[in-house]
Amino acid sequence: MAGRQVTRRTVLKAGVSAAAVAATGTIFPPRKTSAARAQKLVFWMQPLFNPRADEIMVGQVRDYAKQAGLKDNEVEIQTVPGGEVAKKLAAALEVGAPPDVTRMNEEDLTRMIAQKQFLPLNEIVQEMRKAPGGVNENVLALAEDGGNYYGAPFGLNPQAGHVRLDLFEKAGYSSFPDTWEKFIEAGQKITQPPIYAYGMALGMTPSDSLADLLSVVWPYGGALVDKSNKPALNSPGTVKAFQLVDDMFTKYKIIPRGVLSWDNSGNNKAYQGGQVAYILNPPSVYSSLVKDKSPLLDKTGLFPAPGGPTGRVKNGYTDYWSVFKQAPSPEIAKGLVAYLMEPKRYNELIIGADGRYLPVYPKLAEDPFWSSKPALKGLIQIADGAISTYWPGKPNQPLAEIVDQCTIIKWVQKMLVDRMPAAEAVGKAQEEMVAIFKRYGQPV
Repeated sequence: MAGRQVTRRTVLKAGVSAAAVAATGTIFPPRKTSAARAQKLVFWMQPLFNPRADEIMVGQVRDYAKQAGLKDNEVEIQTVPGGEVAKKLAAALEVGAPPDVTRMNEEDLTRMIAQKQFLPLNEIVQEMRKAPGGVNENVLALAEDGGNYYGAPFGLNPQAGHVRLDLFEKAGYSSFPDTWEKFIEAGQKITQPPIYAYGMALGMTPSDSLADLLSVVWPYGGALVDKSNKPALNSPGTVKAFQLVDDMFTKYKIIPRGVLSWDNSGNNKAYQGGQVAYILNPPSVYSSLVKDKSPLLDKTGLFPAPGGPTGRVKNGYTDYWSVFKQAPSPEIAKGLVAYLMEPKRYNELIIGADGRYLPVYPKLAEDPFWSSKPALKGLIQIADGAISTYWPGKPNQPLAEIVDQCTIIKWVQKMLVDRMPAAEAVGKAQEEMVAIFKRYGQPV
């Protein structure tokens, strides 16, 4: 994953040059829908939680547009927060007006591939494979369907335990606990309201809450699905994990009660505000500490989540660029993705984001940036061998709905608020998963 000398021509041969021709209308005629709007390129930018990185990305999009021969009024860049993308996309697709290009998370990518919303990006993926050291092949499978790739991997998000080393040391621990039992022991010593040990995301918002829950479920042998991709949440290990969460929240009170209403920024704010000693989150939080020159930066370490009887499990996910089939000038849209993923240019953005993402080009990890701080080395170690949210299965439409609708977390909240027994909460969550799978005609 480190800087390398790849010419613009190498990666953009099939992308930018074609896009520039498309902009003149000489070879690739724009689609009929282009008459419905003035813009030849509409890009939805999801903020990277780092203003400098956002500026770099906007600059790269505008530089590409100039090279593709577009006028200023032919390019539209809309800022859309990540948590709002799914809702805004649903509304935009309903009227046939999605963006041409945007970043997709795994759940939305899976669902929209099934809905046949995207154009293939095979040429771009093949060019990425030709880069020195290649591209991380593990993340390509999710974007493939029927021999076509509908997403170009943009960035790896390891779920990193952000740890206040100073608070654990003050409690008598020279290292971050490697099991949940030890963590709970340490957490009781650390928790002195308004400071709590664990800022566990448990609000009804997608992604963060489920990731936090699964970080406890996996070490006890539980999972969302089995190897055949059938619902498998209801297991002794999952019940044990639910009970541990209940104990941390209710019995030991090392998780603040406010977590039940957090959105996806809640744990970020709690950690950055010095209110909690541990959160599990993509490295956007660490990136923010670097950007803000926070006094917490040197007190923060990055570690895998604590483990259990089946070991210590590392988790991560990937974001992708996708191009919607409604794009009136498809080669211009695809050319933008190729331009952004040219390794040297891409590395500028990834480094500019201060660790927000790990690069999808393995060789770029050799950039000196990744060895500049001990925590960044830990980040790379977390990414090595990380499993996906859907392990040991793979994402599909019912799972995408289960994540987006916070189906599992709803029953966790029933346990925490309504005092439903852990075993019953797990059983009810399993029943709802099965019903959703059946509705989509998937085996259960």
